[in-house]
Formats: sequence, structure tokens, C-alpha cells
Amino acid sequence: MKKIMNQGEITKLINVPGKVRGQVFITDIEYLKNKVGEKGITLLKKKIKEWGDLFDYEKIETMEWYPVGLRVLSLLAIKETFNWGDKEIFDMGNSAPKYSFIVKLLMKYFLSTQKTFKESPKYWEKHYNVGELESIELNEKEKYGILRLKNFKIHPILCTYYRGYFLRFAQYVIKSDKITIKETKCMFNGSPYHEFLIKWE
Repeated sequence: MKKIMNQGEITKLINVPGKVRGQVFITDIEYLKNKVGEKGITLLKKKIKEWGDLFDYEKIETMEWYPVGLRVLSLLAIKETFNWGDKEIFDMGNSAPKYSFIVKLLMKYFLSTQKTFKESPKYWEKHYNVGELESIELNEKEKYGILRLKNFKIHPILCTYYRGYFLRFAQYVIKSDKITIKETKCMFNGSPYHEFLIKWE
């Protein structure tokens, strides 16, 4: 299996400015319990130790703040341990809201498409103290919505993960079986921000 990280990259990620709630790590583990089972989680923990014993999933507190780079390292460790590609990371992001305690607390906002888009920036702030999520446009007549994520150039794996994640929120409130999402602008491709176009039929 090809390794996707080295110690220099790990150190660089740990030092990235910004914090994330412990909930994201707990969500990872809850998803993996159903996907790969306890044996898979044991393999993942072994990978984390190989990278420098960076953190212990068992000791993570839901509402505590942790370095945002650890959030990336968790996903990269998962990707390497199970030899996953973009599809699996996308699917993981799409499933994550089902396992999130914070999302369950905020479900009261998911009353309509308009309300969900309007409240999405507040939702982001509950998870991250870096980056700003903006609801740019919602056109229910033309059946599309645009979300913009600014000041969040952390790692490309999060682009894939959040395509799945934002799609799930659209799936919660849009009454359609045909919903798609595309990252139309990306900071890793030279754009000043990330932008996600959600469309439905």
C-alpha cells in the first residue's frame, strides 16, 4: 500500500492555525464502527500511533477544541489504513451528519430549504473556529443553491469530504431523489475560496 503521509507533512498539518470540535472525531469512529467494525478501528488506531501517537479517539471530548490539522490527519489515516479513494471519503462525508451529536442538536433548523441555507454559517461555527461558510444563493425556481467556504485552505481531502457532507444537508430538506453537488471553485486550484453548487430536479 502506498503511504500518503510523511513526518514533515504530519508536523505541518499539526501546526495549521485553527480548531475543530471533538465531535468530528467521534463521528469518524461511529461511522467506522458500522463500516469496518472493531477490527478496522484497531488498525486505524495502530496507524495513528505509527504517525506519532497524535491523539486517542477514546479520550476525545465532544465539545472540546482540537487542532484542525488533526481533523485532516484522522481522515488521511482512515484513507491510508483502508486504502480508500475519493468515493469512500465522499460517502463518509455524506453519512457523517447521521452520527453527529451537534447536527442532532441543530435539526430544529432543518425546517425548510430556505431556513437550512440561511442557518448554514451558524452550523459551521459550531464545528470550526476557522473558515467562514456563506450561503450565497438559493433559487428554488431554478432548483439550485450555492455555498461558499472562505479562508479554509487546509487540505484537499476536506474538499471531497465536504462535498458529501453538504450534499447530505440538501438531502435532508430538498424533496427530490436527484440531487447533485459539485465544487465549482477550489482554493487548491487557485480560487480565492471554495464554492459548492447544489442542483436538483
